[in-house]
Amino acid sequence: MKNKNSDQPWKLTIRPYREEDEEQVLSLVRELEAELAEKFPHVQIESGVNTYRTRYLKKGNKYVIYVAEVNNKIVGFLMGYPSLGIPEVDSLYDVLPLGEDKVPEEFYLQMTFVSRPYRNRGISTALHREIIKYALEHGYREVYACIAKWNFPELRVIRSLKFESQDLGTRYRLSLKLDKRKSRQKKR
Repeated sequence: MKNKNSDQPWKLTIRPYREEDEEQVLSLVRELEAELAEKFPHVQIESGVNTYRTRYLKKGNKYVIYVAEVNNKIVGFLMGYPSLGIPEVDSLYDVLPLGEDKVPEEFYLQMTFVSRPYRNRGISTALHREIIKYALEHGYREVYACIAKWNFPELRVIRSLKFESQDLGTRYRLSLKLDKRKSRQKKR
């Protein structure tokens, strides 16, 4: 790929998050929060940096994170997790008494962010393709996301990947059914 602002090529790598990526991902979270504050000036944006540090980016949790790296710099990330099918109930996922044979069959895409200078280059699509591949390989039957209607860039990416859309009023629930015949045995 070529750098949009120069003739220098750049290499995009999509890979799983590693602990040493923490500060770069937290920098992207700060960038996201600044953009939200700019977009919604009358709303008090509460920082999620500490939540990312102590919950989402902690080793051994339910969250699956992929990063987009360009020339050794993390420029985007996508985070998801095994889901019970309703994001509002998923906060109970860690405490529900599910037996080992009872594993959620859905995978929820919680957050995607690509730094402004790297947008419109296919990075978000590449992140989504990798997480869909992960879900398929791990035996999930569906990948879904709930996206605000104002989030046109994310809606465009998700729809380009053939997710089906359900109107929920202020947001859409977008679902992609996975063909289990192509998936491998569950690795969870």
